[in-house]
Amino acid sequence: YLTIEDARDRRTWSGTHHFLLKELERRVERIELFGPLPETFAVKCARLLNQVLLRVPGKRFNWRASPWVARSYARIIESKLKQRPVDLLIAPAGLSTVAYLRTETPIIYINDRCIAGALGYHDVLQDLFDWSREQSRATERAALNKAALSIFSSAWAAEAAKLALPEAAGRVRMIPFGANLPEAPATPGTGTWPNGPLKLLFLGVYWEEKGGPIAFDALLALKRAGIHAQLVVCGCQPPSACDDPDLIREGFLDKNKPEELARLQSHLRTADFLIVPTRFEAYGIVFCEAAAYGLPVLATRTGGVPTVVEEGRTGLLFPYDAEGQQYADAIQGLLADSTRLTAMRRAARGRFEHVLNWEAFVQAMLDQAAPLLPSRKAL
Repeated sequence: YLTIEDARDRRTWSGTHHFLLKELERRVERIELFGPLPETFAVKCARLLNQVLLRVPGKRFNWRASPWVARSYARIIESKLKQRPVDLLIAPAGLSTVAYLRTETPIIYINDRCIAGALGYHDVLQDLFDWSREQSRATERAALNKAALSIFSSAWAAEAAKLALPEAAGRVRMIPFGANLPEAPATPGTGTWPNGPLKLLFLGVYWEEKGGPIAFDALLALKRAGIHAQLVVCGCQPPSACDDPDLIREGFLDKNKPEELARLQSHLRTADFLIVPTRFEAYGIVFCEAAAYGLPVLATRTGGVPTVVEEGRTGLLFPYDAEGQQYADAIQGLLADSTRLTAMRRAARGRFEHVLNWEAFVQAMLDQAAPLLPSRKAL
């Protein structure tokens, strides 16, 4: 199991490393952890170069996908493989760990985005130097070419990967990621409304990037319509200009701390809707977690979100330029149709149980991996 960071740390990659590893350990006889990897001289230099180049107005260096970094990691991993041979290499978020790796061991490369499809979309991939853009594409093509199987969490990312390297398209698969929860919650109830305030839940570390201003405007529009509503914000602090008694500021909740995890779970359990009008999103683990609680989602139709949220069935997806009033109007429409809202809650929970969980991901991945190990029994 190959990662740059500590795979057991729930803070890395939004907990995805931790929960994927946990499920693999339940299913696989022996797992060797190749990570965390040391920060090499090349990595330190690339990071420093990035800091220097950021001073050039409007230009970025995608140092994590640079060939210098990838080749330095490759040397470390090749040394580990000589000491601890394995049957299969699984590389989540492994662009720079597998691109230039010299090995005959089959590799499963896993990611939530394809760089070629995200250039100019995600903020860290906007306004790259031309040479950094080409480096990023080249490193990604090398990873796709090297991998025996490339798994992406959304149709958006998988299709971009097939276009990025058509000759590897037959080895690209789409398997949705699961909810990063320590255990499946109990079968959800029906929310708080109308027996209490309508509870909108916003989860995101970055207020602007996750569409916080739109969610706040939706709250105000609902109140103007005479609906007693609250917006609970977890993960960040809205600016002081967002001044309203029904804006509940929870701040960042650390899932590694039991009491803070319990507060987050309580909000998921008692909310009526998850509202995240995100400006860009590779996938959205938070939408998987909402599904586990039978929580209908209101989000933007962008990036990998449509793979997680089934339009009209487990939530509603809006155009990028939709404003808070449009979200509020859609919420009122759902509140007026209790049968549809109940069906949406049940469908969300059902999608979690059958698709948006790590057991389903690992089973699908191991099924795909079986042909890579012809001399062994199916996993």
